[in-house]
Amino acid sequence: MQDFFTKHAELIGVLFMPITYGFVGWFTNWVALKMTFYPIKFWGIPPFIGWQGIIPRKAHKMASKSVDVITGRLLKVEEIFDKVDPKIIEKELRPMIQPIIRDLAKDIADQIRPGLWPILPEPARKQIYAEAEKQIPDAIKSVILGIRKNVYQVFDLKGMVLKKLSGDNVKLVVDLFQTVGKPEFRFIELSGLYFGLLLGLFQMGIWFMFPIWWTLPIQGIIVGYLTNWIALEMIFRPFYEKKYFFFFKYQGLFLKRQTEVANEYSKFVAKNILTSKNILEEVLYGKAADNVYEIIQKAIIKAFENTSTVAHPILTFSLGSDKYLSIREEIVKRLSDVAPKSIDKIEKYVEKAMDIEETMASRMRILPPEEFESILRSAFQEDELLLILIGAVLGAMVGLGQGLYMIAFPIL
Repeated sequence: MQDFFTKHAELIGVLFMPITYGFVGWFTNWVALKMTFYPIKFWGIPPFIGWQGIIPRKAHKMASKSVDVITGRLLKVEEIFDKVDPKIIEKELRPMIQPIIRDLAKDIADQIRPGLWPILPEPARKQIYAEAEKQIPDAIKSVILGIRKNVYQVFDLKGMVLKKLSGDNVKLVVDLFQTVGKPEFRFIELSGLYFGLLLGLFQMGIWFMFPIWWTLPIQGIIVGYLTNWIALEMIFRPFYEKKYFFFFKYQGLFLKRQTEVANEYSKFVAKNILTSKNILEEVLYGKAADNVYEIIQKAIIKAFENTSTVAHPILTFSLGSDKYLSIREEIVKRLSDVAPKSIDKIEKYVEKAMDIEETMASRMRILPPEEFESILRSAFQEDELLLILIGAVLGAMVGLGQGLYMIAFPIL
């Protein structure tokens, strides 16, 4: 047996060429994909020796592209807030806001006229409480309507999405692309095997005609390059279904899955990024916060203005900047305590009302292929050549190993 392998070592090497290049095609594609997504954090000796996945390394840019897709083609910020009914929000939040309004009425009175509240007659206090509570519905509705009216000033959609997809949340970008492109990435791996086997058969023929060892690394470069390039082309081209050889119809794999991808992409974004909770937190703790506090403060002051003359000594006031800041801080503190509970209370309603998932999906399904392509291809478009060249380099290394094998076992 050993004599057989010794005598036919070169023949065995030639017969193994398709298998070897099938492995080369699969391995180079597999490595290219892994280098696209991993490692999440830089591994090695920074800044030059080591590697970080292409997507994690460019997470901010990838997130920006995702934002452009979402805000430019799939969602209009104003329309998602227009779907929220202020009456329903007010009904849900009134039991929580009511005790806060009562407490703030007392605190604001103390700020306006220190020491006056304890000596006010009980009927006056009750009247102020009653008037303050009357302001709740209008105050909450004013908050919602104010957000609607100034939605671009008070709600930073792009900033929120970037924050959710970058920094410590880089892995979410990786998960997004892996979720929507799972079948395509699997195809890239397996196509490397199939194309490698096919190209290996051509290599066998070339070797019989030109049995020169240094041609093998060159062929390895070609195989590694072509398997990656062909896989990417088959995913994204052609844009529209075409007929080949009179009967074979084909369309880019990713483009053919447009409906399925639209559903998966929209579901991922709605469940992980543009959640109702994230949006509500952005509103309550973000740019809209000052508007919310100001509206509540005005509502309480209006309660004082509507009281009878029993409490009128409180009413002739002017708030200086120090008192305003003090009152604002108190409002912030009280609302911060209740905000998480408030968000939890209305989260399900807001999610249902905004209906972000279906809104995005319905629009993504009808995007022209030229625009739809960028949803996945943006993951590696800038570094596409780099990924293909990685395949070529790995192919060259395997081809060199083949060449050395042929040198070690020449025809006997």
